[in-house]
Amino acid sequence: MVLTEDYKEEIAPYRLREQRNVLLSETDWWGASDREMTQEQKDYRQALRDLPSTANPSLDNNGSLINVTWPANPESKG
Repeated sequence: MVLTEDYKEEIAPYRLREQRNVLLSETDWWGASDREMTQEQKDYRQALRDLPSTANPSLDNNGSLINVTWPANPESKG
């Protein structure tokens, strides 16, 4: 199936939000009542929340999200 440019343009923001929401949900535990988030964690979550207004997402011909620079998760730094 070939994806039309109109379809890609329409669907890309939804895909961005879906992936962003998964990343946010993976870090929800950082805000548990018995824990305090570091500033890096707060900044990461804010950058994720800001993505829909700061990114210009699109889809490639396979339907994969492109043109998004995801913020680095501070917990995954080696």
